[in-house]
Amino acid sequence: MRYQKPTLVLLIFSAYAQLLIVSNASAQWTNRYPKLADFGHHVYLEQHELPILAFGPTDPAPAPDGKHLAIAARGWIWNLNLETGSAVRLTQGPGIDSRPRWSPDGKFLAFVRDEGKNTAIIVRELPSGQETRIDTDAIELDPEFSSDGEWLYYTSGVSGSLNLRRRHLTSGADEQLTELSQVERNARRLAKNDGLMYLHASGSHRVLRIKDFKTGTDTIALAQTLTYRFTADAHPIQNLIVYSAPIDNAHHLWTMDLHDSRVKHRLTEGDPFAITPAFSTDGNQIYFVELDKNRQFRLMRISTYGGSPEEVKISNWNLGEATGTLNVNVNDPAGKPITARVSIVREDGNPVAFHEDATVFDPQTGRHYFYLEGESQFNLPVGNYRVTAVRGPMTPMAESSVAIKENNPSTTTLTLTPLWNAADAGYVSADHHVHLNGDGHHRATHENALRAMAGEDLDLLAPMSWNHWERRIDAPILGKETIKDGRIVVQSQEVRSHFHGHVGLLGAKEPFAPWFWGPTNPKLGDPDRSNGEVLDFADRTGAFTTYVHPISDDSDPFDQLDEGPIPIELISDAVLAERIGLEMVCAWTSPLGNSHVWYRLLNIGRPVAAMSGTDMWVDFHRTMAVGTGRNYVQLDGKEITSASILEAAMAGKGFVTTGPALLFQVGQNAKPGDVVASGRQNWEATLAGTNDVDVVELVVNGVVVEKLAGIKAGETRQYKGQVNLPVGGWVAIRAYTSELKEDTWPTMHARPFAHSSPIWIDSIGSTDPTSRKAAAADLIRAIDASERIAKAAYGEVEMNRMMTRFEEARKRLRELLE
Repeated sequence: MRYQKPTLVLLIFSAYAQLLIVSNASAQWTNRYPKLADFGHHVYLEQHELPILAFGPTDPAPAPDGKHLAIAARGWIWNLNLETGSAVRLTQGPGIDSRPRWSPDGKFLAFVRDEGKNTAIIVRELPSGQETRIDTDAIELDPEFSSDGEWLYYTSGVSGSLNLRRRHLTSGADEQLTELSQVERNARRLAKNDGLMYLHASGSHRVLRIKDFKTGTDTIALAQTLTYRFTADAHPIQNLIVYSAPIDNAHHLWTMDLHDSRVKHRLTEGDPFAITPAFSTDGNQIYFVELDKNRQFRLMRISTYGGSPEEVKISNWNLGEATGTLNVNVNDPAGKPITARVSIVREDGNPVAFHEDATVFDPQTGRHYFYLEGESQFNLPVGNYRVTAVRGPMTPMAESSVAIKENNPSTTTLTLTPLWNAADAGYVSADHHVHLNGDGHHRATHENALRAMAGEDLDLLAPMSWNHWERRIDAPILGKETIKDGRIVVQSQEVRSHFHGHVGLLGAKEPFAPWFWGPTNPKLGDPDRSNGEVLDFADRTGAFTTYVHPISDDSDPFDQLDEGPIPIELISDAVLAERIGLEMVCAWTSPLGNSHVWYRLLNIGRPVAAMSGTDMWVDFHRTMAVGTGRNYVQLDGKEITSASILEAAMAGKGFVTTGPALLFQVGQNAKPGDVVASGRQNWEATLAGTNDVDVVELVVNGVVVEKLAGIKAGETRQYKGQVNLPVGGWVAIRAYTSELKEDTWPTMHARPFAHSSPIWIDSIGSTDPTSRKAAAADLIRAIDASERIAKAAYGEVEMNRMMTRFEEARKRLRELLE
């Protein structure tokens, strides 16, 4: 999870929710859909608040006649006959239709249409099929009819926040109903048309509110914290609601009497994933969806008073048009079946949802994709389709056009050939920072992660258990290691001390506590804490600490220190720690901005390890792929284990990348992590990439000493030269694109970037006096700025632990100045 960039103004006058406003144009993920004015990390809004594409049924909406149920599936709205089990498709086209709601007379359905960069409300007259569109340049979501059918309530971002509005369906009169910050959606009319229940989400809090039309009040009925699948429905007759809320990783159904919120009734047992509940027309049953073992949604129902849930079987899917069969095969160059990332799109733009595993959306390019293991068969409407397959950042896209015909099976075989084979070159790949679960739609396990790793040709993945305040996501599996076909998943921890800077504990077998703290977090104990405690814990338990997603901006953070671009304790910890890592590449942050910090730490002789982390979520629908940010390391003949890979990464035995491969050596055979003598030395490098790379630079002690020609997509280039190395310090090479790109598949980072770890001159930790003094002076300025920001944030609270570490780090740096 991403560090919240502090500023003096924000920290003095704002709460945590307002910190979310901060964003940076150079950060990797900004927004694909129209931006809200008061929401910073827009990828969270797009992931948690927008609809999804799934093969199975979602968003159940019982019809007024009690005999039918509207559902979303495969991107379309369907009308399910509950007596026969037959579902008839009502919509078609390239948009993803979801979240249907019925008019009281059963003649209209309103729903959300997601068109890839925008959403709109569609009101469809069922007898004629005529559609009315409600749309602005902003996001529109979650329609609900009034009890008399005259008005449509919905959510719109036209004000800059997602607020509730209502539109008179005959006159077109439209007005805003609410004006709270950030997110208001999922409106549900209350019994007797007394008002609306709706979700309000702001910062770390999510609540259900009741807007009473008679009294004019708007009050909180139920409060939760960071529960993103917190959806609800209102009983058609009684003052009763049903909602989905979590206990750690599970999502249960609960009912609550609005007249007595002190008592809640949990309907589900065990470890369910029950979401999007909806009362039947008579209020006696509740429909919802949950996941099966293949992460496919299935339709369920349970009595309003509880009992055993049962599946609502769908016996027939009536598309209303002819269908055909498509067989897709994905092979390696030798013809062996492999797992790959696959995307299938009809010629009208409609994406194909996968029936064997979760379907995922790339928020960078707008592609829907999934992981296909060798081969699969699809039943699709007739027409022309485009099939695309990739396997990690080093495999160029393979594409195929295929026509689906009725009663005539079609087959396409895609062969994926890597531009550079890491295993043949003696490298293994690792992504040191992702998350399994984060209240996404597709609850994930290590086995799900392994499937994605195979599809991205990734050897090791380190998901981090973390917290949603009181919830400790994936806490029970901390330290768990799963191995399949030589691929390794090892569970770690992220300590989210927000203001102080998030840190990852790689190789942790037991959790550090507390899992969170900081001036804008709930104060649940002595606030005098420091990330230095996490480093001490890591040293005692054999774990390795990495500062994750550090710098958002491309610019040099040392030019704007009082704006808080650097995590507050990063510099002091890096100066004091015996061993520490810095996440140089991450899907959220700027590798160029991270380089400015890393170079200065190397220049004072600190062998800070360059680490990688995508910081994605395996259970998210809208997410980048595992391995978008990765390390390639050499093990020097050691067995491939989680420990040996982490040891090699800590020692800098390779390079970090968001796509390109970059190999480097100096002298006779000194490679990253090794030592070379000072003086004039020969060097050579190899750069290969599936994207254009226009900047290649040789770096000595943080200074670019030679600029080289780049490569075109699909090229491999060898470089050779000579460099005059000073008596102390380090040498490395980097390559990247000078401009951010909209589409970099097979990678998913807007800036393809690679950087070798340093080769040290004469000895590990050696320094050049001039570079050392300049870096030490800058680092002292950074600590001074951190101290000013911390004092402003904590006010009268004494932070002795952190302030002591600031002074200890400054003392060491002053010694370097002398």
